[in-house]
Amino acid sequence: MESLKQLLNRFPIEVANAKVISIREQTCHIVLETSQKDIWNCSINSIVKNTQNRLVVYPKVGSIVVVGLTGDGSASILAVSEVEKIEFRNEESAFTFDRTGFQFNRDGENLKDVLNGLQDGFGKLCDELAKVVVSIGVTPDVPAIMQIKNDIVGTNKQALNKILT
Repeated sequence: MESLKQLLNRFPIEVANAKVISIREQTCHIVLETSQKDIWNCSINSIVKNTQNRLVVYPKVGSIVVVGLTGDGSASILAVSEVEKIEFRNEESAFTFDRTGFQFNRDGENLKDVLNGLQDGFGKLCDELAKVVVSIGVTPDVPAIMQIKNDIVGTNKQALNKILT
């Protein structure tokens, strides 16, 4: 069995720090700190196989990254100092996290849409309940029902929409 050192010697890799200049899809433009050499097609992900199942950490433009440089001149990001966006995907699920919030999808359903639909449905229920008039006894407290509705449909929905994109 070949030792790890022998295996790595077959694929010479140099590790260096670099500054991220720009990002385009799955690659970025970086400048190596020591030599100031430009590398225009640095892979964002150290695993370059194009697959649906992946976890990608996108660095922030202007941040410092650690890159692996191979003998053929290609480079891949190994670590980032500042994160712009994280994407996770597999066959059924997708998760994106960036400065605008979170997005969760599973089997064609979006968590934000499902929660907003639940809150909208609750609001409609409150509207119908507020219309009820009881001929004998105490009628529903319509102002209290409408306050509960406004708290959930308005305040909670706004908070949810800040978190989920």
